[in-house]
Amino acid sequence: MKKILFSFLSLLLLLSTLKCQVNKTWSEITGSAFLENRSYEAFRNICDMAGGRLIGSEANEKAMQILTGELKSLGISARSESFKVPGWFRGDDEIRITNPLNRKLQAIALGYVNSHPAFAAGVAYAGFGFDEDYSRIDVNNKIALVTSEAPKGKEPLLRYEAIDIASRHGAKAILFICEHPGMYNLAGTGNFQGTNTPVPAYSLTYEEGMWLKRLVTEGKNPEVKITTNSYCREVETANIIFSLPGKVKDKIVIGAHFDSWDISQGAVDNGQGSAILLDVARLMNTFSADNYYSIDFVWFNGEELGLWGSKKYAEMHSAEPIAAMINMDMTGSPRGFNCMGFDEFKGFFENLKNSLNGFDLSSGVASVPYTNSDHIPFMFKGIPAFSVMGHLDEESVKYYHTSGDDFDKVNKKQLSEASAVVSIMLHELANYTRLSEGHKNSRQMADLFRKFHLDERLKRQKEWIYNN
Repeated sequence: MKKILFSFLSLLLLLSTLKCQVNKTWSEITGSAFLENRSYEAFRNICDMAGGRLIGSEANEKAMQILTGELKSLGISARSESFKVPGWFRGDDEIRITNPLNRKLQAIALGYVNSHPAFAAGVAYAGFGFDEDYSRIDVNNKIALVTSEAPKGKEPLLRYEAIDIASRHGAKAILFICEHPGMYNLAGTGNFQGTNTPVPAYSLTYEEGMWLKRLVTEGKNPEVKITTNSYCREVETANIIFSLPGKVKDKIVIGAHFDSWDISQGAVDNGQGSAILLDVARLMNTFSADNYYSIDFVWFNGEELGLWGSKKYAEMHSAEPIAAMINMDMTGSPRGFNCMGFDEFKGFFENLKNSLNGFDLSSGVASVPYTNSDHIPFMFKGIPAFSVMGHLDEESVKYYHTSGDDFDKVNKKQLSEASAVVSIMLHELANYTRLSEGHKNSRQMADLFRKFHLDERLKRQKEWIYNN
């Protein structure tokens, strides 16, 4: 009996020891994420010293130098991987109302709007910008004014569609009214293909856009002069990569886009995700350097103009075995996990969520893919993609793609929380030997996108790669 009791106690001790060993890495990661946070100061330096990081710009190059220097100071040797893509440079553009009075408007060009001779034209209000909206007005050789608000009971047009429709109806330009009051301009790209927009496209503030609309609807016949000096040109830029070798060549790619729009510091979109990735790289390099899978930490460039960095990485590394991809775009305080339609991993993430009871992961585990971020080029190749569902403060979300997205909106505590949870998730995935079994073929991926009604959006964006 004593022998049995001794054996039982020994087993309990062993299990207790194993449990402590399993959680030791988690504890070290979590403690360092909060007590030794490096992401906050590193990205304050980038935001304040470089500013907005539009791909191909001097600010983008300077920010990359600062980032690689920060990584080097952490003992992390990162490399740059160059590529060429269609670039776009903002010039000294001007939108000026010339009738019934003369005043410069607060407006910004959308990406891939190219320079042209200045011109003046009348303005026609085209509602939501659908074909049927143009059937009620004469916009030929005029400037189309459209709202960015969503129509009731109808899928709104994508920006690229609205530009093409305006061009087809003979408009000389299109002006988008921002849907949010507060004198904001909403930055965005004219298309995801890197081609010149068929007509100049600009974002107006809500207030000035509504003023123009009133002038049109009241028959005051406003006239606007457009001067565009922005231009398109091929650029050579780079992704920044830190590789952590594993026991096998199969690897996990964890990425965050490093670039941002130029009208702000790009702090939350996506300085925040990039900052978290820096701390995740530090934490993994320090506390989880020996894993089953290899890991590539990638700061993607050119996401805002068309996912260029992730597209190029996926293309340049297509011969390498990639087990999974983790995307961090505007990552906030973790509230749960998203396995993006790869339902076979829901059990893994449920177990992980239940084990992290010190964090508020009340949103649970979702399995809902979405488009227009850096995981999509990997999903096109059938690679499982995951993300953390996070909470961002209202002030952080409010200034998305506007001039207000500056460092003062960044929450240091959220950076630490996200760095801890993402690092633990990555540590567990990097040692989950069945991870590489989740790949899907082209037919399965097409079915997955259809299941979540993303096929139509991808087709509308001219990004659908499947035959069926």
